[in-house]
Amino acid sequence: MTLARSTFDYRKLLGVFLMVASVGFNKWSVQALVASDGQIESELFTYMIIGIQILLGTVGLFFLKLGRQRLWLGLILLGFVLYVWTGTRQPTESFEHFFLIYLPRSFYLNLLLSMAALLAYVFITRTDRRRDIAQNVALSVATFGFVALLIELPALTGFIDYRQVFIPKGVGLTGPHNRIYKPGGFFHRPANDQYSEVRPGDSVLTLGAQTNRLYEADYTYDQNGFRNSTPIANPDLLLVGDSFIEGYKVGQDVTVTEQIMASSDYTAISLAQSDYSLYHGLSAMLHYLEGYSPKVVVWFLFEGNDLPYFPISHEKFVSRSSASAEPARFSQRSFFGSLSSSLASWSSLAARNLQQDNYARTQSGNFPDAAWSEETAMYFDYGPPERAEARLPYLKDLLVQGDALVRENGGTLLVAHIPMKIDVYRDLLAFPDDSVVQDWVPLELATTLQTWADENGVNYMDLTPALQQAAADGTLVYFLDDAHWTPEGHQVVAHTVIDHLTTKGWLD
Repeated sequence: MTLARSTFDYRKLLGVFLMVASVGFNKWSVQALVASDGQIESELFTYMIIGIQILLGTVGLFFLKLGRQRLWLGLILLGFVLYVWTGTRQPTESFEHFFLIYLPRSFYLNLLLSMAALLAYVFITRTDRRRDIAQNVALSVATFGFVALLIELPALTGFIDYRQVFIPKGVGLTGPHNRIYKPGGFFHRPANDQYSEVRPGDSVLTLGAQTNRLYEADYTYDQNGFRNSTPIANPDLLLVGDSFIEGYKVGQDVTVTEQIMASSDYTAISLAQSDYSLYHGLSAMLHYLEGYSPKVVVWFLFEGNDLPYFPISHEKFVSRSSASAEPARFSQRSFFGSLSSSLASWSSLAARNLQQDNYARTQSGNFPDAAWSEETAMYFDYGPPERAEARLPYLKDLLVQGDALVRENGGTLLVAHIPMKIDVYRDLLAFPDDSVVQDWVPLELATTLQTWADENGVNYMDLTPALQQAAADGTLVYFLDDAHWTPEGHQVVAHTVIDHLTTKGWLD
């Protein structure tokens, strides 16, 4: 009888319990999800935890029957939305992020959760029109879904690949116009492809540098999808490399390959593609070497990004890369996926422009006879690679494999070392006080590899002295706002290769 007559509302006690459980669940779940290195292990579980916590808190709030429930519910949902957007921020220097600080998947998921919270608030608080609201919401979702299906239907059936619209042709990009992946672990351009491009220096995109220069170039590819003007059956030289040798931002007639033929009696063919690693280069040689049968293979090694990042064999790399040669999936061809990638690039550029006041300047230098300015400064997009010493064994192993392959084919391999821009211009520039470039420690990879090559019978040539001498004489061998060679830089490298081959007499 006493319990029945009591005025105490036990539902409020249950509400307090649920509110306490909400806080306690959050603390336990965070402890359970944080890995040993302090990072959250799963983004999906993070969202689930937030959802469960907000559910417990909301139910507890209703049991408490506090006044102005609409206000409290609105504050809870607003806090939830702000917590999600704040908790998924991932600022980075990469191009893969959307609207400055969010991965595309996180951005779209946050957007959906925010809309769901808003609709939930409207649906719960508008008691007199719930049925109408539910019908309008259902109709809006159905309409959007129908329109999205119409847009995606051509990609779903394979009739259209929307990357052709959102990802234009261009060296270094991954749209369908640009790369054909082969099961052998490498890629090339479409056969006999031709196009022109006009783009700024990479420092404009990566650092937010404010320059007005644009670089225009025509690109012509041979029947194998490599940048060669004329097909040659049995060339004297086969040049293997990445964007430096393909000729990033320079015309067809000034690439190293073309200038070697213009300045000597040697014939040359390029097997170079932007973003080629040494693994890709070795795969391309395995595929084409016997067909070309060159006398000399010049394998260009760029110290900036050619050091292998992973300790795997070339065979395992080929097997891992085989999936890239499969037909594009719907997720790659889709409208919204391609649009997201395009917007991500633009948002990255916007981020650079927002912070350009200091960021670009900190990775720049200027010639002592001219004061620093955005137009005359020389920019350095990235510094020496990390953990270079630990990655050297894998690099050496790939070079040994390449040397053995060329020897088996009756030719001679020459490994040519491409230095980073800072190694050529370090002693020729003055740096602003806030510049980080002056603190970069020289990698000295060329000296280490030269000693190793002499001990192991591998022919090795360092291009650094020739480029340094040309730069000291006043020749601009690297673009001011890009990490690649100017036409004059290509000419210096071509003459250096010719002089080395002449001295060795390999082509006599």
